[in-house]
Amino acid sequence: MLMSKSFLSLRSFQVSAAVLFAFSATCTQIPLFNYLGFEYSSLTSILGSFLTGLVSLSLCRNISESVERKAEEFFHFSTRASLVLLFIPFTVMSINVFFVKNCSYVEGAVFFLLTPLPGALFANAFSCLIAISFNRWKRTFFILFYALVLLHIPLVTFTGIQIFAFNPLVGFFPGFTYDETLEVTTRLLGYRVETLIQVFFVWLMVEWVLKRKASKKPWAEIVTVNQRWIASIALVMSGLMFWFSDDLGFSSSSSHVKNQLGGEIETEHFVISYPSTVKQSRAREIAQLHEFYFARISTELRINPRRKIHSFIYLSPEQKARLVGAGSTNISKPWLWQIHINQGDIEASLKHELVHVLAADFGFPLLRIGPNPGLIEGLAVAVERTTYESVVHRTAAEVFAIKLRPNLESMFSWSGFLRAYPGVSYTLAGSFCRYLIDRYGLRRFKRVYRSGDFLFHYNRDLSDLINDWREYLSRVNVTDAEKVRAGYFFRRPSIFGKECARVIANMNAETRSLYGRQDYGGALLLANRSLEKSVSIEAIFQKTNSLLRMKHYQEAIGFAEKQLNDSSVAHALLPLRLALGDAYWAVGQKDRAMSEYQFLFAAHISLTLDEACALRLEAVFAGLDQLGPFFLGEVRDSARVDFLRGMTKKIRDNRPAIYLLGRELSSKEKYEEALEAFEAVKKMNLKILEYLRERRLGFLYFRLGEFQKAKVHFWRSMNNISNEAYFIETDEWLKRCDWMEEHAAKPNL
Repeated sequence: MLMSKSFLSLRSFQVSAAVLFAFSATCTQIPLFNYLGFEYSSLTSILGSFLTGLVSLSLCRNISESVERKAEEFFHFSTRASLVLLFIPFTVMSINVFFVKNCSYVEGAVFFLLTPLPGALFANAFSCLIAISFNRWKRTFFILFYALVLLHIPLVTFTGIQIFAFNPLVGFFPGFTYDETLEVTTRLLGYRVETLIQVFFVWLMVEWVLKRKASKKPWAEIVTVNQRWIASIALVMSGLMFWFSDDLGFSSSSSHVKNQLGGEIETEHFVISYPSTVKQSRAREIAQLHEFYFARISTELRINPRRKIHSFIYLSPEQKARLVGAGSTNISKPWLWQIHINQGDIEASLKHELVHVLAADFGFPLLRIGPNPGLIEGLAVAVERTTYESVVHRTAAEVFAIKLRPNLESMFSWSGFLRAYPGVSYTLAGSFCRYLIDRYGLRRFKRVYRSGDFLFHYNRDLSDLINDWREYLSRVNVTDAEKVRAGYFFRRPSIFGKECARVIANMNAETRSLYGRQDYGGALLLANRSLEKSVSIEAIFQKTNSLLRMKHYQEAIGFAEKQLNDSSVAHALLPLRLALGDAYWAVGQKDRAMSEYQFLFAAHISLTLDEACALRLEAVFAGLDQLGPFFLGEVRDSARVDFLRGMTKKIRDNRPAIYLLGRELSSKEKYEEALEAFEAVKKMNLKILEYLRERRLGFLYFRLGEFQKAKVHFWRSMNNISNEAYFIETDEWLKRCDWMEEHAAKPNL
């Protein structure tokens, strides 16, 4: 009898063991898969469950000749075989921990326990059921079953609102997202309880079929009363978990997400679901922004969509990750006419995501997107025209100026686009698409977007088009300061090039939470733990800022200086100079503080940092040491307005304090008071602050519905800048004012 033989002698077992060993050995050479973690466990689960299922078929091959055997014997036999097989990839990667850094072996072991093991048990149970239920084509039926179970993932993520999927074979599929944080262990544990209930029920069915074959008795006599009760309980439990899967976080639906958000507003072209905590006035502003961009993009792309778009606005990345996945990554589903975006990213990301959806008008049928990721993302960036607060062509020229040499042709394939650092992929694809549209026209681009065939539509292959575009970019003169800026943005590894990416990202997220709760001691402790495991840019910032909040200024200076002197990470730490300058200011070394502020200001990384540096420079230059505690975060949020008002009364012509007061009042939606503050400043010394003051006045008048006054200040702001990207952004605000004057009075936008 086969059951009396050792499964080690089975050819199917030996082949499976060899395949799993070869697979594991190969993974040891692939970044992100070369240590015991989520990605490795998921990939092992796909292959491991398939192979263990085939081995179980071999074990049960002669089952019809041994129907007197009990199901428990088959279960124990096949389970032992599965455990031995899975022990191979687990052992190989456990040994690899001596050669490749693994920041959390225990967490990796937990993922392995919750992912491949239940998947293999699930495959085992169904393979045995197939073996005893069919006389022929057993392997074919199993392969078909296996494929159908895996098909559940694209089916759920394509037809539903979510981009993640829980699957009995794979465990958890997070979807295609740039998010590195992964908080799924609790939900995965709950889901695996459901998987084991299903496995238990299938093995009951195996036992019933075996008894039926052995005794030829009716089903009613085969199934005992106790078994009926047990089966009923298992079915009820599994049914309840399926019924409440949305609430348990195993799945998501449009109705569930809308209920969780609570608010909804409908316009001419949109249905917008938003958090119930959002004020009605803000909801109307969001709706107006949707309609404004709809009009602008539709005109530019020369389309006339007739179907309403459903836009989902989430309170936070955590809520979005729980409901649909991709917490920090805003996404769209053009085939469903959906946008999913975080509330804090609306101004920055809505236009980009809306381009994806509106491009469905000329996308590939059914999917409504192009077959080429470089063209999909490139079109959205091309329509925006700017990236990283610079014109897209100039930003692309900066990438090449710092000697980055990505494989440009592979960037227009799925694997090549995802493998590169996202900032590089998006920037270069956006510049290339903008070049194609400007040189060859939108009509041709829309055709190549749909098909991905460059040679047919441009009569030139992709490499020739890329060479022409590179020649066009070579005319851009990139300054040394811009090279420094580009190094900060683009010399970053992708997730495949980071040590312990998931573990470190989760630790840094927890540190952010502690810091946000003002537990600076806890944040410092966790940041140190993160840095002990692997050096990450975020953890360096978290440690420095925690030291500042704890008033450990000398320690903060020493740590920050050491990091900035490390050439391997210094290029990515430019904003750290702001914190370093604050620490120097706190200990009375004003010259060193101003030097750090000026260095960072010269790089022009972003308007936010330019504003922060410029305000500090003005304050230090004017001898306003009283503002130091404000910049160092020593003033509580609730006391910031009173603190700044007191400063404006004590010191005459305290322009930095008055400017900051206007900013604080604006953030608290006290628009009239903020207007008074900004107008009282008259004029800031540094041009960048004067540009921002005029622009903030424009924003405030816009919020108050006085669009002509808003336009005046937007126009004035342009007298103080030379950055073409800021001109483009300001011009869009001017057009937005005109659009609002024309449409704001209409009840249905």
